[in-house]
Amino acid sequence: MPEQQAAQSGLDLLPVGRLEEAAAAVTARVDALRAAAAGQALRADGLEGQVAALEQQLAVAEARLAVETMHSAGLTAQASHLLAVAVEAGLPAMQELVGEDGAGGMPKGRLARIYDEAFDARGAELGIEAPGRFRVP
Repeated sequence: MPEQQAAQSGLDLLPVGRLEEAAAAVTARVDALRAAAAGQALRADGLEGQVAALEQQLAVAEARLAVETMHSAGLTAQASHLLAVAVEAGLPAMQELVGEDGAGGMPKGRLARIYDEAFDARGAELGIEAPGRFRVP
């Protein structure tokens, strides 16, 4: 019992009003921190959505770049072939070079085949499966 009386008399000496004020201030600060954390979580969620959208845009841009790179390879191969043909003494018939598109039953011309082969080769180098599906007819 003497310990209980000593503890009670110690409590009587504490300024209860100041303790209540301190507890209220701590509670208000905790509430403010919780609100700030909730705001940060909302901003983080928004940023995650933006990152996902940007990653998707980047994937589309990379795919378009790959197709354009393959197209460039096909055109470069055609141009190289034309330069080589021009240097040769016996220029082949223009129909043999140009030909038809292959859709009308006529075989593709040499330039179209050269383009297709270079396009597909570049696509394979880029790791694209079945790159011919991206060729413009």
